[in-house]
Amino acid sequence: MHPTRLLPLALAATALLVSACGTAEEATDPGSSPSASSSGTPMPKPKPQPEPSRPPSSEKPVRGLVSAGGAAEGDLEKTATALPDEAAIKAYAATLGTSLQASFTTEATTLLAHVPAGQRLYAQTVYDGCEAPDPATITAGTTGGDVVLSVTPPKSTKIQCLVAERSVALLSTDLPVG
Repeated sequence: MHPTRLLPLALAATALLVSACGTAEEATDPGSSPSASSSGTPMPKPKPQPEPSRPPSSEKPVRGLVSAGGAAEGDLEKTATALPDEAAIKAYAATLGTSLQASFTTEATTLLAHVPAGQRLYAQTVYDGCEAPDPATITAGTTGGDVVLSVTPPKSTKIQCLVAERSVALLSTDLPVG
């Protein structure tokens, strides 16, 4: 089609859009819109929403996962360790392989500052493999009065690794510990 034949179509489409949408002034000033002025009644104001006593996100647990290659030494832990303060974080980090210690300490210290009131931060070695699990899959339960963290392993892949990664899960929870 020749460009000069498209011009009338483009102009007609533009005119249609402008007439359907109104002017820029009407779009920014709701009182000047045809529907508000023709009815003579102002638009109803939205109902104010009550303020929550505490934000819903503050009750969600904090979570993290730290993984490093060459750190898969020994067995995975059967129960989680409480990390109530920085001294506990440093003591726990000392039990990990050297390649995990610094990154674990940084992540745990950051998470500790965001643990919601009434919850406690826990750490546990949860997985050895070629890929790290998704931190969103970390869950907490109890066994015989101890907190136990678990994680969903990554989907199996055909990746072969020379050195397995160890993954340490961090999760805050309000589970009662007896």
